[in-house]
Amino acid sequence: MVKISVIVPVYNVGEYLEECLNHIINQTFKDIEIICINDGSTDNSPDILREFARKDNRFQIFNQQNKGLGATRNRGLELSKGDYVYFMDGDDYLELTALEELYDLSEKYNLDFAMFRLNNFYETKKETTSDEYYTMPYLKRRVGENVFDYSDVEDMALRLAVNSPCNFFKGEFVRDLRFPEGLLFEDNVFFAKALFKAKRIYFYDKILYNRRVREDSLSNKFSIRVLDTIDISDLLIDLINEYGYVQYKKTLYNRIFSNIYTTFENTSKDNKPELFLEMRRRYLKFTDKWQRDDYFNNNLPKRLKHIYDSAILSHSSDEFELRVKIYEEERKINKLKKENKRIENELEKIKKENELIKSSKGFKLIRK
Repeated sequence: MVKISVIVPVYNVGEYLEECLNHIINQTFKDIEIICINDGSTDNSPDILREFARKDNRFQIFNQQNKGLGATRNRGLELSKGDYVYFMDGDDYLELTALEELYDLSEKYNLDFAMFRLNNFYETKKETTSDEYYTMPYLKRRVGENVFDYSDVEDMALRLAVNSPCNFFKGEFVRDLRFPEGLLFEDNVFFAKALFKAKRIYFYDKILYNRRVREDSLSNKFSIRVLDTIDISDLLIDLINEYGYVQYKKTLYNRIFSNIYTTFENTSKDNKPELFLEMRRRYLKFTDKWQRDDYFNNNLPKRLKHIYDSAILSHSSDEFELRVKIYEEERKINKLKKENKRIENELEKIKKENELIKSSKGFKLIRK
């Protein structure tokens, strides 16, 4: 059996694919299979894959109609035979000793999976960025050099970096897990499943992966797919219900309502009608399920409930925005009223103290 299965989904990354694959075939660890799945590319990516497979028999090339990253990674998992499984993206690259270091580490500590740091770099600026989300210094401070599990990081579980190329999995541990298909942000659900299931995790405080930040990913182009956050967060709610980790519901419902409303606010006026209609459709899709949830019914913060109600009741994006803005202004007014009342009480207290001082013998004597 091969030691490591490297799974590489490929979709229109011909400009970067050779660099990615060269960093795989030149790894210091050689006992690998390289499973490349062409997810319906329309550029020269298939030609590059065929050329690499011709020269190196460790390559396995599979072609499919475009199904998205989740479905492509799931197919790679089903095809993999390695003792360990590693996912990477076709436009990024690995440090040349990465697989050897991760294999040795996983064998040494008998790990379910290892987490490690990655480096972001901009393709045009030729510069890197320091990003605490991916370097996770807070995790290092917590676990140090120790093997850990979910219970050791319970308070930060939903703040840990979520990116599949940051993780190196034991094959028998990971093969029954699956990514959600047809959704963006699919890594969130897969990583949460792995985190809740694992008994032995290790954080390797070293940068082994280089993540390319492409110009098209930096653009502010409108995409309705941002609303996949709703579906992904709902899947996470199902998962935490399964494990009994209901303390995360506040965070997840906040993503569904508050974060989505912030996205709506920051969307251009021209795109708001489309975004609103799709947001409302998705809220209605999950309404029956949410209304059976005790937290949603009894503990959902008033602001989040108002955003939900406003979306369901409104007939247009303008009406929705107006409902939420009126509510926000009323909250501000009520807050100011409470503050004014507090100040009035303080002034009344000061007046009474002042009258007591004026009526005292000492004050009269001083005045005289």
